[in-house]
Amino acid sequence: MNARSNSFAMALSAVLAFLTYTSLPAVLAIDEQDEPSDLEKLINMDDATRSAMDPLSLAEALLTATKNDDSVHYDDVKSGDDDDARNLRELGKGKRQNRRPQNNNQPDRDYGEPKCSGSRPRKCGCPREKQSDYRGKIRTTENGYTCRKWTMAADYPDSGLEGEGYCRNPDAVAGRAWCYVEANGDDVHWGFCDVPTCEDDMLPYTGDSTTGVNVNDPGCVDTELYYGVEHDIEDILDSISDDKDKAHFIGGFLRLAAHDMMDFDQHSDDPMGMDGCLDWNSPNNSGLSTIWNEHSALYKLHSTKYPRISRPDFWLMAANAIIHITSVGRELDLINTFYYGRHERDECLQAADRLPNTSNCQQVEGVFLERMGMRWTDAVAMLGAHTVGLGHSEFSGHHGMWVPNHKKAQTFDKAYYQELVSRSWSPRAASHDPTLTDWTTGSPTSANPKMMLNTDMC
Repeated sequence: MNARSNSFAMALSAVLAFLTYTSLPAVLAIDEQDEPSDLEKLINMDDATRSAMDPLSLAEALLTATKNDDSVHYDDVKSGDDDDARNLRELGKGKRQNRRPQNNNQPDRDYGEPKCSGSRPRKCGCPREKQSDYRGKIRTTENGYTCRKWTMAADYPDSGLEGEGYCRNPDAVAGRAWCYVEANGDDVHWGFCDVPTCEDDMLPYTGDSTTGVNVNDPGCVDTELYYGVEHDIEDILDSISDDKDKAHFIGGFLRLAAHDMMDFDQHSDDPMGMDGCLDWNSPNNSGLSTIWNEHSALYKLHSTKYPRISRPDFWLMAANAIIHITSVGRELDLINTFYYGRHERDECLQAADRLPNTSNCQQVEGVFLERMGMRWTDAVAMLGAHTVGLGHSEFSGHHGMWVPNHKKAQTFDKAYYQELVSRSWSPRAASHDPTLTDWTTGSPTSANPKMMLNTDMC
């Protein structure tokens, strides 16, 4: 066993020892029984046997035994009516934390009565589920340690353990979200995470336009409200019969939402970002006023039916709805990524100057990676939104579509990437401005030519 595994085993032994030395029957409310439970067997295991076990197997055995032990009164924990329940709840709130000294100035959480009606797994966790429904991307413990990837995904399906190492609570085995941590010099191997609770963050929605959502309070979205907006967006799309007009609407609104987001600068004293504010007079935003104005369907929908939703929240909800509706098989439902609380602003001078232009690959790196803090994979995914919509020479200066036709330009799929890699592209100068260049393929005289921007070709 290597040093890292050995220290891991020692830490797990310390957890088991802690359970023993804190009067296990009193803390876990274990009933008298003739045959020791799996949990008691682990606690009473001799040191030599425990040291010989694979540390990850020991960790999984401990978690599984705790979860499956029928003598642990989880019903009592939920009701909180006896001393044993309160003791176990204290364990779940952090008293059985890792061995790093705690900050005694930090007050314990008071979860209160769970209020998770209508919630879905997302960026907060329901206390009554012990945050096992949390699917956000917090990946550090309360004490600042970085979570490592889970190795138990196969044993805990549908628990969100796949991919990166995020805070989770598979099958509610602990009191709240936690994770194993990367190797460190403190001999710490796991820890609880500071995950927001849905009962604090959920916002009520009563169904009318004058009560409900408080645009100043962040929180998880109510499914009734979210899908209500989506259904209204679908009605607008269904009312557009012309394929070119529909492609313009779909791509135009995604462009509007993206431009509101892409002025974010993590290094600026005024980071901007998603705030419902665009510089409408900037050439970089040319054409977006055809999508959002006092006479447009989306503007009227927001102002008459959803005025209590902030403009940036509404723009993002509408963009998510369009992606979901137009995705193949409606597979891209983004509700679990949405979070309330963006504040709107009416002035954002020079915001358009932060947007990427189409001149070269440095624009992609400078805006997406350096200014916004994305990765290259994120930037490539962002560019994939060009699979819908079209370019207008009178707006962006670029004329054409990234996919074969207007009908195809209404489907959010991977056609953009397929076109990019499977066709031979040639440079092209705009007829009205020879200094503005892009790429094309096929007949140059086509009424609806295919195109790629310089930034697409990166």
